[in-house]
Amino acid sequence: MIYRVRLAGKALGQLDGLPDAAFDALIATMGEVSESPDDPLRTFPTDHPQERQAIFGGHGLVTYWVDDAANLITVHDVTWAG
Repeated sequence: MIYRVRLAGKALGQLDGLPDAAFDALIATMGEVSESPDDPLRTFPTDHPQERQAIFGGHGLVTYWVDDAANLITVHDVTWAG
């Protein structure tokens, strides 16, 4: 089952100024995550059971919440250190 992905307000603001290559990497990573949001080879858990994180583009970290009942992933934080 493929999950829908949406960006929360904070995450949308964090995309401003993100380099094109980083943006492309984020999109590719979230495409993979949408197919398997809890894949232990691509993502890792946090202290909250619905929250997970994934690395993108070698220098980025995306934090998202998974709502299995709604088949929805909500991106809450995008960090780019590149």
